[in-house]
Amino acid sequence: MNLGIKGKRAIVLGASKGLGYACAEALSAEGVQVVAASSSVERCEEAAEKIRKATGGKVVPALGDVSDPDNMDRLYEAAVKALGGVDILINNHGGPARGLAQDLKEEDLESQFTSMVVSPIRLTSLCFPGMVERKWGRILTIGSSGNVQPLPNMVLSNTLRMAMVGYTKTLAGELAADNVTVNIVAPGSVLTDRSREGTESTARRLNISFDEALQQRASSIPAHRMGEPSEFGALAAFLCGERAAYMTGSVWRVDGGAIRNIL
Repeated sequence: MNLGIKGKRAIVLGASKGLGYACAEALSAEGVQVVAASSSVERCEEAAEKIRKATGGKVVPALGDVSDPDNMDRLYEAAVKALGGVDILINNHGGPARGLAQDLKEEDLESQFTSMVVSPIRLTSLCFPGMVERKWGRILTIGSSGNVQPLPNMVLSNTLRMAMVGYTKTLAGELAADNVTVNIVAPGSVLTDRSREGTESTARRLNISFDEALQQRASSIPAHRMGEPSEFGALAAFLCGERAAYMTGSVWRVDGGAIRNIL
C-alpha cells in the first residue's frame, strides 16, 4: 500500500532502538526523510546508517535528549536545517522505572514529568505551527497499554502517560480542521530491549530459563506470542499516511489482544 507520504519530513525521538527505531525504519521505507534522534548521538549514527542501508532513504542522526527540554529547541532547529521543515513528529522516550504508588517519591515524579510530558509537549509545540500553515501534519506519541489499562507496579508510567492522553485529545480537537492529526500508539508486550529485561528479571526470580519466562508471558496474550517491533512500526507509518487523515484523537493499540476491555 502506498501511504502517500513520500518526500515528507519527520522527527522520530528514541529512534536508536526499539519502537522508535521501528517507526523510523517504517517511515523511511515509505520515502519519508527522517531525523533519527535519541539521547546518544553515537547510537543515533549507528541506527541512521543501518536504516539508510535497509531503505536507501535520507536519515539524519541528531541529539534528542528528553531529560533536557531546551534540547528540544535545538533538535527542532537541526531538523529544519537538515530537512527544511517537519511534517511528522513521533514523540518517544525510555520507559520509566517500575514502582508502587505507595512508594512514589516526588523527585522521581518531577524528573520523569520532564522527560515524559514537558519535553514532548515542547517539541510538539515547535512542530505543529508549520503543519497548520501547510495544512498537513501528523503527530504521534508512543505510549503504553497503561494508557488504557493501568499496569501493576508501574505508577510513574500510569500517572504520566495519562497526562499525554489528555494533551493529545485536546490538541487533536484544536488541529483537526487543519488536516493535522494527533494520536497515541500504545504497545503491549512487544519484544524490545525493555521487555526482554523484564522477562530476564522474571526468569531469575522464578529460577527458569529466559525462553520459559517468555513463553509464560506469551501464554497470557490471546495471540499467544510477543509482538514484533516491525508490527508496531507498520501501524505508526499508516497513521502518518494520507489514508489515516480522518483518524485523530485516539489511542491505537498494538497488543495482540492483551487489553481485555473494549474501549
